[in-house]
Amino acid sequence: LSKVRNKFVDAYQLIKEGDSATAGGLKDEYKQKVKEGSPGVVTHNDQTLYVNVMVKNSARVVSYELERLGKLRWQEQEEEKQQQQQQNGSPTGKKPRSPTNKEKFQFEGFRAMAHGNFIKLAGLALASDFTPRKVAVQLSNDLYRLMVPQLKRRGVAIDTEIEYRVGPYFVLAVNVKHINWLKLIKYTRRDVLRRRNDWKRNQERRDELRNISHHSSVTAGDNTTLDEDRSLLHREMTLMRRIYKMLGNLRKLSFMEQIAFGLACLYHVHWTISLPVCYLFYNFLCPTMMRKYILATVTDEIFSYVEQRGMEMEIQIQESRKQAAFMLGALRELREDSRELKKKRQETESHEKGNILGPLLGPAIPEDKKPAPDIPEGFEVPENLEYVGLEIELPVGFKRLRWALCSSESGFSKDGVMAGEAKYDNITFHDWNKHNDVVGCVTLPDGVTEDDLIGAEKETSYLMPRSAFVAANMVTEFNIIVAYNDYCFCIKRKTLTPEVPFGSTFVAWTQLVVTNTGHGTCNMVCSTEAEFPNGPPLASRQIKSGMRAGTAEAFVLLGETICKYADEFP
Repeated sequence: LSKVRNKFVDAYQLIKEGDSATAGGLKDEYKQKVKEGSPGVVTHNDQTLYVNVMVKNSARVVSYELERLGKLRWQEQEEEKQQQQQQNGSPTGKKPRSPTNKEKFQFEGFRAMAHGNFIKLAGLALASDFTPRKVAVQLSNDLYRLMVPQLKRRGVAIDTEIEYRVGPYFVLAVNVKHINWLKLIKYTRRDVLRRRNDWKRNQERRDELRNISHHSSVTAGDNTTLDEDRSLLHREMTLMRRIYKMLGNLRKLSFMEQIAFGLACLYHVHWTISLPVCYLFYNFLCPTMMRKYILATVTDEIFSYVEQRGMEMEIQIQESRKQAAFMLGALRELREDSRELKKKRQETESHEKGNILGPLLGPAIPEDKKPAPDIPEGFEVPENLEYVGLEIELPVGFKRLRWALCSSESGFSKDGVMAGEAKYDNITFHDWNKHNDVVGCVTLPDGVTEDDLIGAEKETSYLMPRSAFVAANMVTEFNIIVAYNDYCFCIKRKTLTPEVPFGSTFVAWTQLVVTNTGHGTCNMVCSTEAEFPNGPPLASRQIKSGMRAGTAEAFVLLGETICKYADEFP
């Protein structure tokens, strides 16, 4: 395993030292600008907007890294066999073959033994910046070249240039020169209708899945009757009530969504009215927000581009008077991330465990050493949510981990993970709303069954630390027990973040499914999904990207913390 770790560190150094002067074989506009010392095409003034982009690794990096480590381990074993054959005089000459199913199973056993070190290397891969740096070079040049024609199709003419770039962070400066309002109104209406129709189709698919699921208590026939009742109620509503309901829904939207809704409505108004309204808002009432909205219309294409490369991204559009302070915060965060990466690499190389607060996982449970139990009759493991962030073997017994994550007596989640590792503040844990003293126990008392614990809910809240792109914000979580038996337990978590950008437009769902693999080990699968109760906003891809990046870091941190405490207190 030390050879695998050393190869990873060497590879990191080689890739980081590699030349990234060109982007996809095309000229790097930023390096050309710095080399020539040209002033650029953008005239900086109080109307200039700055698009700040930070490229990050996604959870896919963890999966790729675990797979890569497995292949390295296999190659090392093959090389050792060939060396032994040469020493014994046996003929070689054959190319390394692919592993058989039996040998793959043997490697899975090796991975189960080395899970603690693997999750450290996976966390190191997630924190490293060499891939985001390379993507940032490509992305900054592509945005510089593509943003102009993309906005031109919407009726907007701009000047833009790459203002600054360092590592995975870059800034585009943009001046809006001219707007064809009729063209922008037409495009906005089409975009609003497209997003609304996509949301309706997704809702219909979710309703179908709920009807098919055996957990649902509502039949398809009941839904048909319910739809008919809603249609009848809608027809009976007066015009004033409809207007009142529409205004109520409008208040739930972000300011960007309200601008889009307003422009879409102007499509049905004669141009002699719509144009003066646009001029009034753009020049006097909210000029900065209107310019931000125009740039935000191309973010969907930006995030699609980044997702295709297996990356995540944070984006923030700033006005000129706030850009300097924002850039300083972003550069400060980059330095902190660099120091944290260096510390993580040192801990990985020296096998340091960091701060250990005590046996927070609880005592070892003898029953966990036995083989895995059979799947209960009629039980189905809950399906993962839309995006799987982490799947890993853990070196801790099933019942021991269930107590650590579920029991109100355990301090592992609060003290070990949230306060100790994630550095959250103002952490508050409430009790389960039923059977609080029983949830997480090794054995259930008489009169309480496993089915009685399903549906139990617990509320937690905490203050997340600030970053360059998001201010410190309070988070409220509602934990729900979805499955609970000696083979599997599942906790589904509903997270509300109303203080973050667009926080009122979405709900973040995360899910932990832990299955008993026996012999003091268990398997954990973490997944996440975004829900938009009032339809996907303009920044839906941005929200999903930020959610995936944030939950990937949280999932890997949870896995690292479990492995660290399990190694220290086996």
